Amino acid sequence: MSIGDISYLKGRAHGIIGKILTKSQISLLLSAKNLTELRAAFTQTPYDSIIGDLNFETQISDVARSFKNSYADLLVRFYKQSSSSMKKKIQFFSERYNAENLRIILHGIHIDMNHEDIIARLIPVANYSLDYYKKLLSLPIQQIISEQKEPILQKQLRRAFEEFKKTERFTPLESAIDQYVYSILPKVSVHYEMYVNMKNILSLCRCLTLNIPAYRYILPNPFIAKGLNSNSISEVLEKYNYSPYSAVFSPYIGQKEIPIHTLEFAVERYLLKIWRKAFRYSTVFNSDSIVGFFEIKLAETMDVIRLIVGVNAGFSEQEIRDSLLYYSIL
Repeated sequence: MSIGDISYLKGRAHGIIGKILTKSQISLLLSAKNLTELRAAFTQTPYDSIIGDLNFETQISDVARSFKNSYADLLVRFYKQSSSSMKKKIQFFSERYNAENLRIILHGIHIDMNHEDIIARLIPVANYSLDYYKKLLSLPIQQIISEQKEPILQKQLRRAFEEFKKTERFTPLESAIDQYVYSILPKVSVHYEMYVNMKNILSLCRCLTLNIPAYRYILPNPFIAKGLNSNSISEVLEKYNYSPYSAVFSPYIGQKEIPIHTLEFAVERYLLKIWRKAFRYSTVFNSDSIVGFFEIKLAETMDVIRLIVGVNAGFSEQEIRDSLLYYSIL
């Protein structure tokens, strides 16, 4: 990976980051009492062009999709402008979002969700177009699994599908997707090794909550093995109460009720802080600055969508602020 390659991409990234919403612009959007006011507020931000002529009142799912497509287009542009080694990293990074799209599709089919609602949540990236995902939605779950291009993912999903048929629980399929993603991320950056460990800790906590054997859903490794005999979420967190994991989990140790979604948010917020630092301070020899840019931009994109959804749902300004990821660490 050449110095010039990363330097050029980093320059492009800094130009884009310089145009993301400021804290004052977020406050302006949060002050909107309804979708009409919110649409008017967006005209004073750089994202007015992404929304275009879409009507917030009648096309809110299309608005969300427009933001996600804009992010996907960003990945594609950087992919095309990269050298072969950086292309490989972006490809691995994009596979993460293909796996997430697959999770959304499979879960949506499982709970009989409206297809339009499923499509609105997808982020088409790299070689995976929206038409590809629409095609998957027309297929039964078993055939969707057969359509997967990555052999490791397909193998893990086939095994999970057998248990899914017996139990009718989505957990086996979801865990198979998670474990596939966790096998990919460390190939993108060493920072993801810590993140994968944290996510596996959360998987263990989730299994305890559902009263199911964790060893069937988490790929065995020495790190997670020490927590397999735990009897509560708090006990799990105590076993990993050392750096860097204590930075995230220690505040929750000893609590009787620990919502998993709260831990999930804490993990994502911690990782985002790491990526902000990597983006700012990584040298031109280190591709982590580009990965950090992708993570920051995605978090900001999803915050904008959360804000729109929150205003539409009638949530208070504080409730929406509490749901934001990127803007919660500024």
